[in-house]
Amino acid sequence: MQEIFSSKERSTRLDRGDKRLMWALTLIYMVFTLLNLGTLSFPTSVWTAQSGAAVRIDLGAEYDVAEIWTNGNIAEGSAVFTGDDGSTAEYTQKYATMFTWRTQTAAMHTRYITLQCTAGKVSLNEIAFFDAAGNRLPAVIAAGTTEGAALLDEPDTVPDEPSYLNGMYFDEIYHARTSYEFLHTMSVYEWTHPPLGKILIMLGVVLFGMKPFGWRVVPALFGAAMLPVFFTLAKRLFRRRDLAFLAAALLALDTMHFTQTRIATVDVFILFFILLMVLFMTDYIQMDYMKEPLKKLFLPLGACGVSFGLGVASKWTGLYAGAGLAAMFFAHMIRAGISCRKDTAARREFWRRTWATVGFCCVFFLAIPALIYYLSYIPFFRYEATKPNGVGSIALVLQQQESMYHYHHDLTATHTCQSAWYEWPFTSRSVWFYFRSLGENRVSSISSTGSPAVWWVSAIGAILLAVEALFRRTKKESAHWKQAGYILLIAIAANYLPWTLVPRCTFQYHFFTTFPFVVLAAILFLQHMEERGEVSGRVKWIWLSVAAAYFVLMYPAASGLPMPRLYAQFLEYVLPCGQLFFGAV
Repeated sequence: MQEIFSSKERSTRLDRGDKRLMWALTLIYMVFTLLNLGTLSFPTSVWTAQSGAAVRIDLGAEYDVAEIWTNGNIAEGSAVFTGDDGSTAEYTQKYATMFTWRTQTAAMHTRYITLQCTAGKVSLNEIAFFDAAGNRLPAVIAAGTTEGAALLDEPDTVPDEPSYLNGMYFDEIYHARTSYEFLHTMSVYEWTHPPLGKILIMLGVVLFGMKPFGWRVVPALFGAAMLPVFFTLAKRLFRRRDLAFLAAALLALDTMHFTQTRIATVDVFILFFILLMVLFMTDYIQMDYMKEPLKKLFLPLGACGVSFGLGVASKWTGLYAGAGLAAMFFAHMIRAGISCRKDTAARREFWRRTWATVGFCCVFFLAIPALIYYLSYIPFFRYEATKPNGVGSIALVLQQQESMYHYHHDLTATHTCQSAWYEWPFTSRSVWFYFRSLGENRVSSISSTGSPAVWWVSAIGAILLAVEALFRRTKKESAHWKQAGYILLIAIAANYLPWTLVPRCTFQYHFFTTFPFVVLAAILFLQHMEERGEVSGRVKWIWLSVAAAYFVLMYPAASGLPMPRLYAQFLEYVLPCGQLFFGAV
């Protein structure tokens, strides 16, 4: 066991043992994250009708219709189902009813049902009819009706019961929908974040179709890809395989990381690119500025700049991380300059390298990110090109930035799940993504909240690290430990402190981009205590074991897996923060 988690040398580089452990962990996590991610059986053909259009449906015989199931596409309007007995069932289509199975009650005794659009536009992928016993009724387009075949042409896609597996939930109704609009050159619904994240979601839709698995698979793969990135970053900082594994395993076992990476929103992408930014900047900082060839120095620095561009093109919070990168970069440069201030030749070489580096950074941290950001708006450009008086590309991008700024700055809406920045580290209020009662004995729930076994310990450890680094520094501390400390504290400050100035409604998942660095900070403090002999080496494995046990217990509540109501009550009232997984805020 000890041989698996220890390496012979204290190196920042990954050896063969590191890679085997890292990829094994990633593979295991990938299996869990793809399991029950979403169905591939989902209707794709579409019936669209304007106000006044109607279609007649034949059940083959007279039945008592108790429920009508609808799966909507993109449209806003209303319609009415009318039976031959004169009974009706109203249907309203809006943004929350799209790409999701919805049920509505009916009370019809009829053979024929007429579906008529009464206002706006109605767009449906599939419909189904059920009696009071839950039996699905046979239905075909009535003889003599020339349109509407798409309403009933994919009966195998009708699920046994509506759930997150076969429909959108939470903010997927914005981001996943927008990916479909990008693909089909339609007017874009969600514009409050830059486009790249939705473009990445679109790649899954291209490969698997507009189906729950299709719009979730790319975020899930990015969530799994974070683990090798995080493992590598931890190895750079700690120079120990066991601590790198601990960091990656804690990330994998965190319930918020699990839920946030299994939903088609853009938060997973910004965190992935932020981790890449910090990893590449760490690589740069750990190189000898005065001795390494500039070309070698520029490789991680350039990769960091590209990652920054990709991050900002996914979500504006990438700018917070960018400020942290700048602080790390200039601190490193200042220290290099101080080290050669008494040597004229070295000082001259320093300024030669500095001017070359500044020029390189202007390209890779300004020009290339600006280009990436501009190109991310290509889906908008494509749609504008279809309009007679479409807006020019540069003007369109500028308009979008102004609109995005005013949206976030002027937002006054409130939410029952909102929380303030000072509440986030200790998981005081979750965001309830999904809940469904499945009869008397079963429930399904998905809440975005951090595992207290990970978050509480990490928050305390990070605070202790800050105290140790800022107020109790001694000469016994290695240069590497000090360097790792300031990298992590800057990363935490850059991603967290700006939220203290945000007046709008905020949520616990806004801490998602800060939390991994809090975990690393806690582990760095643990390393410091362990290597000074103040804590046992077994502490980290106890921590990991508790985190694993909590994840196993909470897995049904974090994944949406149907569970007995009695088990849900056990989780809710017995485990720490268990109530947060069931919307109790």
